[in-house]
Amino acid sequence: MSRPAPSARRDVVLLALLLAGCILLLSVQVRRSGGQTLAESWALDASAVLVRGVTGVREAGGALSGWLSFRSTLVRENARLHERVTALEAELLRLRDAERDRNHLLGLLGLYPTPPPGTRAAHVIVVSTAGPFQSAVLDRGRRDGVLPGGAVVGLKGLLGRVVAAGEASARVQLLSDRTAATGVLLSRTARAAVARGDGGAGATVLYVPAVADAAVGDEVVTSGTDGVYPRGLPVGRIESVGRAGLFLDLPVRLAADPRLEPLVFVFPPLLPGEARSPGEPLPVKP
Repeated sequence: MSRPAPSARRDVVLLALLLAGCILLLSVQVRRSGGQTLAESWALDASAVLVRGVTGVREAGGALSGWLSFRSTLVRENARLHERVTALEAELLRLRDAERDRNHLLGLLGLYPTPPPGTRAAHVIVVSTAGPFQSAVLDRGRRDGVLPGGAVVGLKGLLGRVVAAGEASARVQLLSDRTAATGVLLSRTARAAVARGDGGAGATVLYVPAVADAAVGDEVVTSGTDGVYPRGLPVGRIESVGRAGLFLDLPVRLAADPRLEPLVFVFPPLLPGEARSPGEPLPVKP
């Protein structure tokens, strides 16, 4: 079967276009019973669809704008509430810390009901126990009345002494420091001796004769003879009793752990020749 020539196809297309144009012209001229032509009816239908589309777009835009405004309000309110919660959490932590310090301070005052004038409360902020040199840092210094030579005591007992003081902080040599030496008494027998730090977490009582009476658990307190610490402060308890030649080997488990003593008392330095107990007042200078 032969295909029609291109010119014949063009003629068919032109004829179809002419027929469609005639139908369109007739629709424009033919009027319905209501007086409108078919073309006018089509135009009205198309305009109604366009109006409904525009109205829908406007309503959707208004709804979207309202939602965005509401969302922005929610975001601002959420940020404000988040800031408020953060502030309340910080306040809660501060109050908890204050309550902890209050209870700790009451405990310290229970042990030292009349600390010497010039005593200052301070916080332990850093503890350094790496190597033989054992030290801690306090958050109080010279401007707060903390001076070198002051004894530092916690709820459980003596921690050490202030060896350096800046304006706002001070460094404490702990009893466990290998170079720290403290005049002590064995409470049960009133035997005088010296305790030296072992460079770890404890100390050792020295110069107690091998024939002396000493037992595990005996309390060790300061004697006040070293001119640094007031007498009667708890140092620790004897952990074991051994012999080292003519003397006893007496390791001591220290009473106070600086890592567990966030709040401490710093007593003022002793005056020359002074060996007061914590509750005794400072002597009056002539």
